[in-house]
Amino acid sequence: MLIEELDSPALKVELADGVATLTMHVPSKRNALTPELYEGLARALAALQDNDACRAVLLTGGAHFCSGGDVGGLDVSGLVMRRNMQIGQQVVRTMIGGRLPVVAAVQGAAFGAGFSLAMASDFVFADANATFCAAFGRLGLTPDYGLLWSLPQRVSMGAAREILMLCDPIPATQARALGLVDVLTEAGQVLEQARERALRLAKAPPATIATTKAVLSRVPMSLDTMLAWEADTQSLLAASADFREGCAAFAERRPAVFLGR
Repeated sequence: MLIEELDSPALKVELADGVATLTMHVPSKRNALTPELYEGLARALAALQDNDACRAVLLTGGAHFCSGGDVGGLDVSGLVMRRNMQIGQQVVRTMIGGRLPVVAAVQGAAFGAGFSLAMASDFVFADANATFCAAFGRLGLTPDYGLLWSLPQRVSMGAAREILMLCDPIPATQARALGLVDVLTEAGQVLEQARERALRLAKAPPATIATTKAVLSRVPMSLDTMLAWEADTQSLLAASADFREGCAAFAERRPAVFLGR
């Protein structure tokens, strides 16, 4: 699928230098997850997994990252709600278990399902004005889009309980202290710095990134299972052209150029 075919009014998609930038674009609702937006995210993320020109994803939203579900336009009928959940879960499943590293650049609100999207990313960059909130309990709902799995990967279980049950807004500085945010930037610099990280990831050996993400999405696991995975994976990677390039670059004291072969 062509990149142009992934672009829509609700989701802007650009691919340059190995980085696909996905910009959520529903400004009238602070990028609430309308059906058009989460269907666009699901379609784009799935298509990019099969695009060899794409090596990393940068997820952002402009003035606001994502204010959560589109409560005003929410269809709560059973079958529709379940279908919507399945599409949203596919977005998170691809972000966490797919081959591409995902960098989130958060400005403004990352509430509810928007918070879930940020936590499903491999790296979270936040502007000084960003605010995070697991707002589900305010509506009488349970956390969704994988947040009950992803949040404890970043913070202690005690902190996760407090965040999920009290539903208090968390300013960027506190989010950084808790571990919700990897890099806290000055106002107006988050997109630039997040893109620098995505560009660095795009230059890394793709198979190494993909296999690392695959196993991290399955932890915890037993030591024996982990060691068996290491033996199988390392044997395959050692036969790759990228491994030979890495060895040659090390010997020649130059940056490696990994082609994903």
